Amino acid sequence: MSVTKNFLLLVAIGAIVTFLAWRFGGSYIAMFIFWNALITGLLVIDAIISPGKKHFSVRRNDDDTLYFQAENEIEFFVKNSSRHALNVQAKDERLRHFELTEEQPPTRWVVPREEVSFSYDVVPSKRGSFAFRRIFLRWTGLLGLCVKYARFACPIEYKVYPNVRDLSKYRLMLQKNRLLPQGDKNIKNYGMGYEFESLRPYVEGDDYRKINWRATAREDKLIVNKYQIERNQPVYILLDIGRPMSYSVGGYKKLDYAINAALILADIVNQSGDKAGLMVFDSAVRSHIAPGQGAAHRNQLMETLYHVEDNRSQGDYGGAFRVLCDKQKRRSLVFIFTDFELPEEATELVSHIMHLKKRHLPIVIFMENEKLNAMADAPVRKKYDEILRDTAREFQAERRGIFRKLSAMGIPNVESKAEEFATAAVNRYIQLTG
Repeated sequence: MSVTKNFLLLVAIGAIVTFLAWRFGGSYIAMFIFWNALITGLLVIDAIISPGKKHFSVRRNDDDTLYFQAENEIEFFVKNSSRHALNVQAKDERLRHFELTEEQPPTRWVVPREEVSFSYDVVPSKRGSFAFRRIFLRWTGLLGLCVKYARFACPIEYKVYPNVRDLSKYRLMLQKNRLLPQGDKNIKNYGMGYEFESLRPYVEGDDYRKINWRATAREDKLIVNKYQIERNQPVYILLDIGRPMSYSVGGYKKLDYAINAALILADIVNQSGDKAGLMVFDSAVRSHIAPGQGAAHRNQLMETLYHVEDNRSQGDYGGAFRVLCDKQKRRSLVFIFTDFELPEEATELVSHIMHLKKRHLPIVIFMENEKLNAMADAPVRKKYDEILRDTAREFQAERRGIFRKLSAMGIPNVESKAEEFATAAVNRYIQLTG
């Protein structure tokens, strides 16, 4: 228990009255004793007559789902079973990785025998499970002189999922075909699965491999097969959670951006009529979800990815590609979400990806190294700055060399800013299938 500002005000008034009694020759000692006895007695009475902890009950909202890097409302309820209206301030347990949008805990008047909702907004900075155990209440006494406190056990485990609240935005863009940049639709569809649609006369520029020689002999002119891209095909997302994805960009890890992008891409794939699968790997394959569709499949992806953590191991691309080829016999699109800090880290990817390409169509999505680009463009003030800049530019050139090597092998690849990672992946999917 503590005292209120009203009690401190009474103490100040007593001090003034006592001083005036002393100044004008009155019995200031008697006044001091009387005044202190009066306000102490009132404080004790307030503490006795004011409702205690037993007059309150607390429960939480059953919704235990929160979203990473987004504002989330946490709600709980306080019931006052006393006969008096009380001014109650409620405060939840503070945990690391949860940033409050407002520091001041909410305060409400709770009338007799009614339950009042308390809520506050948080922005989680980490995915995973987090246990909240207690709620703290403080309320003012009936005379306004004391403040009482109580702690209530009210456990709940919140699951912080990747932020997919803006899925509707991507779905709308998909419907309107607005994700593609202007003039960037002529992308070669290397190795795509096609279904026969119809026959048509040959026109200059058609692929000779599409000539239907039987129909050509019958019609006495060149006839080609017309194909449409195969629908309901598998689309795999391979998510590297090794060391390069543990670095931070803009206050968040690269892996967090990649996980959000994986869920968004999987949703767009399903919206387009294809099936989305997932494989999470580092030095070994950690999770595998076969291609599927529907709400249950989407929930399975969420449950798998919300607690995925990065580590310091190097990704075993060869092992992951072999597992995928063993599990997935049908030709599939395979989006590989990865990155590298040094060219040596990309060597295994380049050396093993042709094995994957024999069975599937791989597309590699890299995350732009913003720090490296900033160093390469930084102004030179000292000799040391020049050395850093030149070194950064060498690394840039080596990094571009990896991209060119993949392109020369017929492997589509994209380098994207972290904030645009999901858009880059969805763009490339539309380019390849649209």
